[in-house]
Amino acid sequence: MVIALALAFSLSAIVTVYMIFRIGDTRVPPVVGKTEVEALRMAEKAGLKAKVQKRSDATTPENIVIETRPAPNSSVKKDSNLTIVVSSGPGQNRSQIKVAPEWPGAMSGNRASFSGRPEG
Repeated sequence: MVIALALAFSLSAIVTVYMIFRIGDTRVPPVVGKTEVEALRMAEKAGLKAKVQKRSDATTPENIVIETRPAPNSSVKKDSNLTIVVSSGPGQNRSQIKVAPEWPGAMSGNRASFSGRPEG
């Protein structure tokens, strides 16, 4: 009976240690705020397959990481996919969109046509 209890205790300890250290697992590196190049290096070093996704962000400069999926410090299996969301810079809002200059008849209710002949 004592041998069975000792064996059960040992097996339980081994399983516990395995679960704590999870052989084959890694953590998602904290790359938010780093450059795209730095983030890719860190993901590779952690044993993850990184995929970059671009997204406009009004407050983050271009080529800076704004998010990862899974989240930073998450425990994942090595060779897992990691999506690194990188800022493409501020997007265009209405005040930044450039409008083509107007020419006579272009924006009126009439249809303007160009015949190549002078009017008159």
